[in-house]
Amino acid sequence: MKYSSALIFFLAGFLLQSTLVLNFSIAGITPNFLLCFTILFSFLYKGYQGAVYGVIFGLLQDIAFSVLIGPSAILYLLIALLMAEIRHYLYRDSILNMLFTSSLGTMLYYIGLWLILMIFKGNYSFMYMLKNVPILLALHFAIAVIFYLTVGKRSIRHPQDRYYKGRKLYAD
Repeated sequence: MKYSSALIFFLAGFLLQSTLVLNFSIAGITPNFLLCFTILFSFLYKGYQGAVYGVIFGLLQDIAFSVLIGPSAILYLLIALLMAEIRHYLYRDSILNMLFTSSLGTMLYYIGLWLILMIFKGNYSFMYMLKNVPILLALHFAIAVIFYLTVGKRSIRHPQDRYYKGRKLYAD
């Protein structure tokens, strides 16, 4: 995917995350669109769009909403590099692999954020973070599936294929 297309998604995610989604939280928890897009662009597409825009919008997020400047950008970069490496070992067209990468990226981000905040004497309880993670995982997986089914790269099925049966996207 081109950098300009990824920029539109990251910009829309940043604006949604900071304005509109705050009114529609589930149990006080809102999804982290920037984290989702960082994971998705790094895992689904070749190139470093997820890492580049993850760092840029992570810095913007930290400048606008955080006490410390840099933790989100660093964690987005590390997660993007991990997802780019995982991309070589997992099949990208599988929803289960999307669940795995979304869950792994979300858990690593929030554990890393907790560690960074504890190093700088933050008052952020690990148990409070763990209590919110299942809802975050569900929200992030829903965002990943919606993005993947609408925009994501899927295998192209050709009518010449002997297993081709109409216009199905996935086998039943």
